[in-house]
Amino acid sequence: MYATYISTIFTLILHISNVIHGTHFRGSMISWRIVSETSTSVSLEIFQRHAWRYTYYSPYCTDATIPNGQPILGNSGYNILCVSTCPVGLTVVGSVQVPCTGYNIGEQYAMGEGRFQISVPKNANFVASFSDKNWFNLVTGNDLQWSVAVRIQTFKRLDTGYYNNAPVITMLPIYRLRNQISYSIKINVADNDFDPYICLWSEGFDQCGDLSNSVPNALVDNYACYLNFTPQISGFYAAAVTVEDFVILPINISSTDYLSQVPIQFVFHVYDSPHPCVTGPIYIGDLVPDICIYISIGVTYTTRVRFKVQCENSSVESFISVNPTGLLTTALQQDSFDPTIYAFLANFTSSADQIGQNLFCFSAVDSIGNQGDSACLRFTVSSQTSSLQPLYRLNAIRYPMGTVLKTTSIWTILTDTRTYERPKTETYIRFKRTSDDTDYYVLDAVTATSNVLYLSDRIVINSSVVWTPGEHFYIYFDPGVFAEASSCSKEAMPIGDPTFWPFDIPYESTTTTTTTTSTTSASSTTTARTAPTRRTMETSTTTTSISTSTTTTSTTSISTINPITILPRSYQLTTSAVVGIILGSLVIAVCLTWIIYSLIRIALIRFLLLNWGLNEQFFSIRSPPSSSWTSTLDHFYDQRKHVDSTSKVQYKLTTRRHQRQSSRKYSIFNNENATRENLVQIDI
Repeated sequence: MYATYISTIFTLILHISNVIHGTHFRGSMISWRIVSETSTSVSLEIFQRHAWRYTYYSPYCTDATIPNGQPILGNSGYNILCVSTCPVGLTVVGSVQVPCTGYNIGEQYAMGEGRFQISVPKNANFVASFSDKNWFNLVTGNDLQWSVAVRIQTFKRLDTGYYNNAPVITMLPIYRLRNQISYSIKINVADNDFDPYICLWSEGFDQCGDLSNSVPNALVDNYACYLNFTPQISGFYAAAVTVEDFVILPINISSTDYLSQVPIQFVFHVYDSPHPCVTGPIYIGDLVPDICIYISIGVTYTTRVRFKVQCENSSVESFISVNPTGLLTTALQQDSFDPTIYAFLANFTSSADQIGQNLFCFSAVDSIGNQGDSACLRFTVSSQTSSLQPLYRLNAIRYPMGTVLKTTSIWTILTDTRTYERPKTETYIRFKRTSDDTDYYVLDAVTATSNVLYLSDRIVINSSVVWTPGEHFYIYFDPGVFAEASSCSKEAMPIGDPTFWPFDIPYESTTTTTTTTSTTSASSTTTARTAPTRRTMETSTTTTSISTSTTTTSTTSISTINPITILPRSYQLTTSAVVGIILGSLVIAVCLTWIIYSLIRIALIRFLLLNWGLNEQFFSIRSPPSSSWTSTLDHFYDQRKHVDSTSKVQYKLTTRRHQRQSSRKYSIFNNENATRENLVQIDI
């Protein structure tokens, strides 16, 4: 027993000595993107991440030094160099020195990340690498030289018309693996163009230095991007992987149509343990793994990271993580209610050079030595003046824009061939006031079903607010309005550019008329004077003038209306209500039809009867009535008794409703005097 302990202690001391006194390189990742251009060149941004032995650079990296950007990791003489098809004059691309962003004393690493920019010609295609020596002792060899190479292409893409953004790979600097246990390790990739990509073993000296076949019997799933490994020998391994992005995912992984090649190298620590429990702590939240967390520039986001141990009588001893710049963590603490849960807080403050996805990856190590599966959170920093959202990139048709009425309430954006569905996670469409960038009117795209309509080729927004005259506004789309934000897709990206959908409300003018009247009094004076021959009267007259001046003052007034937020309501008719409305409409239509038909029928009858009656009268004028004539209608006709009055005919038409009677009982001559009183004279 005593000999066993001595042997174990000796092995541990030997291991620590090897770690401390071994060479200092622990892995790298290099990526790039184009941030600006001139007529002949582009500004190329290199994004790099490097890990080193913890004790190699001083002062040592601690929680106190990280906020100050200290220490700076990497030798001053270490540079990324152009090694293939270099543009004229380009030899040194830039230094690899970066500030420390994270560390783990137990695993003996300190790592950092940084960015720098360099001007290179347009349409260049070259390879840059960082190489030196040496790796610490590995299972596959000692004193191996390292080299990580990135391919950079500075031409505009034919499919988008923009420059490419190379993928960013985020892997833990070290993975603790139990010997002879199978592992499937995800290769975490963020492509800010959302291009398809594949994962490959790095090949050739520029890409991997002396690490060819450095992880024996391991396999890379090229399309799913998983590294599958069942170690057989304990010790340290260094993995070298390259990620290639494409416009269209290739069928053949040997395709050379890639847009870029991005390298990453990291370490496997394979160890032996007799403990029967081999499952490390699992991540339980608070956030879902791989979720996109959209934040603006300069915003601090705080989340809690929790782990739960899986082996009895174990605890979480530490966590291994890759921290983006601006992310700080607190100390690991045990949950006071559940002793199997441990947690720490992560606070991420974004900066302007971090636009896009910034992965924060982590895993916990228990007291047995088991490391749990890694998980990542994607802090996606969005710029207000740019977006990868297709409607923004394609400058989708939207209206109205510019100057609109203060009562404007319908806003439409055409989506063309894209059909967007209503999201299920709370997200907002915001009408912002430009002057102070505050929300003036807000709609929840999830619950405002009557105000936000997702149609097959457009999205229609109905606002219920009166806009303030004289103000300028713009429409802001939160992440997730067009697609679920958690999907980390370009469709889910926000549109916050104030110049994308601006509108303004004209000033309201009121006219005030002021009338001023001035009056000048008048007097008339008569002066008498005497002349030798006559008396003369001289009149002096003062004229009265009344002048009226009208002054029109135009006063421009701005009505101040407090921002109004309307709580959207959804109104939906029931089936019975719809049926009732339809039946009621049919009944009304039938009634109107019947009324119109009846009116027409009555008019026709009256017209025909009147026409017939007049015709009867006309014929009766020309022929004397028969002595035996009888009718249910009384037609009275008479001529003047004077035979010389033929030019003037008097007649009267009288119609009475009665039962049919004989001519003896009902005669036109019964009341001759009354008949004459009712005669109407017509001149012929």
